[in-house]
Amino acid sequence: MQPPALDRPALTRQRILDAALDLADAEGLEALSMRRLGAVLGVEAMSLYHHVPSKAALLDGLVALVLSRVPLPEVSGRDWEELVRTGLIEFRRLMLRHRSIFPLVWGRPVADPAALRPVARAFAVLHAAGFAPRQAVSAWCTLLSYTFGYIECEVSGIAQANRGESILQAVREQEGGDYGSLRLSHETASEWDDDEEYERGLRTVIAGLRAELARRD
Repeated sequence: MQPPALDRPALTRQRILDAALDLADAEGLEALSMRRLGAVLGVEAMSLYHHVPSKAALLDGLVALVLSRVPLPEVSGRDWEELVRTGLIEFRRLMLRHRSIFPLVWGRPVADPAALRPVARAFAVLHAAGFAPRQAVSAWCTLLSYTFGYIECEVSGIAQANRGESILQAVREQEGGDYGSLRLSHETASEWDDDEEYERGLRTVIAGLRAELARRD
């Protein structure tokens, strides 16, 4: 039974988005519909449209809500490498806490200005570090491609599947050629740590950007 209207908090856009994020986290993005969200909030689905005009607007709001939780670093040219590193580490952690939202962040055009704030701050950091405008675009695309690709492997399960026991067993059954090297590498799969490996790769990418910046200077 739905509680009487007087006992419910006022319906606001923020309350709707918070409930939508909780629902997506708990049951997956496929469970998120205006009808289901209205039931969670104890209102008719039509009431939601006074605050979010469409399902698309709801999804755009979810992207902005999650990205608004990315910590924004102070702009500093001197410490740009650490600022970029820590910012992307925090972004990855946030995406792994809200795995169902990651496909929206990955594949949905930015429609809410709030979702652009972390990107704008990242470009401010790169510009302060001395990257020319075109060079900053290239650096950001490189950083984002690495980070998004790594998260996608984690969220989709591809990374774990390719280090799983079934793959290891298949490799063990092969003889000769390149399989010896493949087998030796896969034997270390139990030692894998995603946090460490992501950060190692990120340091490598940043080192390459540092070298490119030095060549420009």
